[in-house]
Formats: sequence, C-alpha cells, structure tokens
Amino acid sequence: MLEPLVRDSLPRLQHLYERAPTPARHLMTSARGWVLTRLRYSRETLAMLDDLRAHESWGPEQIKEHQLRQLRRTLDHAAATVPFYANYPRVTLEAPEDLRRLPVIDRETLLDGRDQLFSRGVPAKRRILAGTTGTTGANVRVAYSEDLARRNWAFLLRQRAWANVAPREPRITFQAPRIVPAQRSSPPYWTYNLLERQVLMSIFHLSERTAPAYLDFLRLHHGEVLEGFPSVLGILADFAIEAGVRIPMRAIFTSGEPLYPQTRSKIEAAFGVGAFDTYGMTEYCGLIQECEQGEMHMAPEYGFLEILDEHGNPTTRGEDGFFVWTGFLNDAMPLIRYRIGDRGRWGSGACRCGRAFPLVVPTITRESDVLRCPDGRLFSARALNQLLKRATSFRFCQFIHDRTNHVVVRAVARGNLVDGHTADDLMQIRSDLQGLLGASIQVTAEVASGPIVRRGGKMPLIVDEVAAP
Repeated sequence: MLEPLVRDSLPRLQHLYERAPTPARHLMTSARGWVLTRLRYSRETLAMLDDLRAHESWGPEQIKEHQLRQLRRTLDHAAATVPFYANYPRVTLEAPEDLRRLPVIDRETLLDGRDQLFSRGVPAKRRILAGTTGTTGANVRVAYSEDLARRNWAFLLRQRAWANVAPREPRITFQAPRIVPAQRSSPPYWTYNLLERQVLMSIFHLSERTAPAYLDFLRLHHGEVLEGFPSVLGILADFAIEAGVRIPMRAIFTSGEPLYPQTRSKIEAAFGVGAFDTYGMTEYCGLIQECEQGEMHMAPEYGFLEILDEHGNPTTRGEDGFFVWTGFLNDAMPLIRYRIGDRGRWGSGACRCGRAFPLVVPTITRESDVLRCPDGRLFSARALNQLLKRATSFRFCQFIHDRTNHVVVRAVARGNLVDGHTADDLMQIRSDLQGLLGASIQVTAEVASGPIVRRGGKMPLIVDEVAAP
C-alpha cells in the first residue's frame, strides 16, 4: 500500500521538492515513478490488458450480458456495504432498463454526503482519496483503491495498443502538477520519471519567452509519445505554428478536458500525427476512448451509461442529453446513476475499427478562457484548477481576469453559507495563485451569490474580461 502513503505525503513533500536542486527533483520524481510502476505494469495489470484486448471481439449481445451482470454485482455490493444505499429500493434487474427505477444522484450529493458513499468493504487504510473540481470549480473528494488504479491503467494501455503504442514507450506528459518551482525563469521546465521513461513538463511556465526552450526540447524528443491536456497542447501547437516548425511525434493522447475540433486541428498540424482523445473522470465510473478510426467508444467493462433529457427520460439516438453513469470498477465508492453534469449523444452506425463498443459523442460544456499574464505566461483552465484540489467548501469557484494586472478569485459557498472554512479555503487559493503568478498581477478574492454563466449555461473556470471586445 505504498501509493496511498506517497499520495498523502505529497503536500508535505511539495515544499521540500520545490527547494531541491534539479538532480534531486529528478530523483524524487523517479522515486514516485517506482511506486506507480509497481501498479501500472504489474502482472495483474498486464493480465487484465490481455482480457480487455480479447473483449474487442465481443458482439452486442455479449456486451449487454456483461453489463447486466456487472450492474447486478454493483447493486449488490453497494446495498451490502455502502451506508448511502442501505435504504435504496431493491430492484430485480431483468434488463439494464430496470435501473431506471432507482433515483439519479448528482455532484451535490457527493459534496453533501461523501462519507456515506464510502464502502465498508474497502477498509479506510486501503482507500486513496482524490479531488475533482469538474466543471464548476467545486472540489469533490472521491475514494478509490490500488486495485482500481491497476484496472484503470489497463484501459489506458488498451487504447495505446489501438495506436500501436506498446507499454513503457517513452512519453512526454503535459498534465503534471507543480513539477518546477513557480518562479523559475530558465530551463529546465521539466523533470524525469526514469523508471517509466517519462518526462513531466511544467504546464505553468508556458509563454512566448519560454516557447523556444519547450520547442527545442520537443525537437530533441521527436518521435516519442506526447500526452496532455488539450488546452495546454493547443498552446504548444500555437507556438510551433507561429515559429513555422513541425515536430513529428509518435502518437498524441489527450484527456482531462474536451478536445474541440479547432484545437485538434492545430495540435495534429504541429505534431504531425492524429490525436487519440479520452473522456473520463476522477469518480472512475465511466470511460469513453477514441479509436484509430476517430470514433469515441464507451468502454463497456468500465461502467453503464444512460443519456437522459432534462426530464430524466432516455434520449433518442442523435439527441443531446446528460450523462448518467453507473460505475463497475470502483468498489471503494460505487456510484449508481450519477449525473456528472456533462452532456453528449449516442453515435450511430458501426465503426470501421470493427469493435462493437457503443459509440458516444461527448458535447461537454467545459469551456474556459486562457489567463494571459503581463509577462507573457499563459495559463489554461486545467493549470489553474490544480489550485482547487484541496478546497472543499465551494459550490463554484472561478478566476476573473478583470484588469491587465488584476485577477479575482470568485467563489460561491456551499449552501451560500460563508463560514470560517470558506474563508480559509478562499484565502489559501488566493495565496497560492499569487505565488504562482508573481508580482506582475495582484490577486484578490471575493464571495459571490452565484457563478458567472455564459450563453448555453456554460460556466468557464477562467473569465478573461481584458481580451473581451
């Protein structure tokens, strides 16, 4: 159980890590990589990968039978071990549609009743706790286990196999938390996880001034796997296109936020290869992955997906609706009919890849501006939402860039009740953001009665009022 120990120690280690010399940071990064490698490339993980590859030959009936068995198992496990579900009605599942007799839960349920959703079947010492800010900036704490971490990695490896990428191929990652001190003004803006043959790149130091260092590093590592948040890779692609360079990579994998067509086009143009996108979530109750034919497939072994309209009725094929997930893998915190807040629609027809996994088209509303600092640094929404991971008292939180040298951290308290916990969270985020941005921007904080909402109900994490026409 090393991974929970390492994860719990990260906040304490971060202070030491940022003050260590570069070689020591490489060593610390590789030490955590050793822990992760034991999970990600264990015999159990690779055996599961073999099983998942075999499932690619399943037909629609085999998929339906598997999902029905897993729904029954999940409901039985939840009823027996999770306090939240103790008084749920007992439903006999003759078909997946019988699940509709159970209520839909949402993120507010997780915010208000998290501890009641933990399974007694997974001891507290074996739980790994993680935070997700989702679309709203409100941090939801979820639990999972090392066993789930292995399973989840096996699904990632299956998608990589679709791109003809083998386990442990060298990769460059633009998804990491703070891996370089915030005020660093010269390379390296990266650190090495040697055991996984991985380079972790800072997503907090991107600017026109640092662009040559990033592009030179990528040129040195051309032909390797590139992975990251779409918005961050989009910023990199802009730098490459503006510099008139094309850096061919082995494959590109995106996750963590939507990959919109315009961003995809410039990433693929800059790096000379098609991108494989993934839709997932920290709650670990569903997964949608792009295949080599450019279609998004729901992973039927991961969870059961319903797409419902605003009245809770199933949508027709091709009609947008809300994603409602029932997860199969997370026994530490099983979620049944969980409306995550994202939207999408069922795809139609058969995919040319030959897999019968259901086609899904996410049409998610997670859109945001980019924070542009006076010194030229660029911060995507996924960079700034790292600052919210430990805050638990907000319903919403946004960053408002209202003047060139001023940003407001704007939070809405849970239940609109402002207490000492809300104030502490808000001041901590203000302090962390000020430390990240430096003296060129003043950061203030305020509590609001509601979030800033744009047309179509979109609630951007970053609101750029400086660049607005």
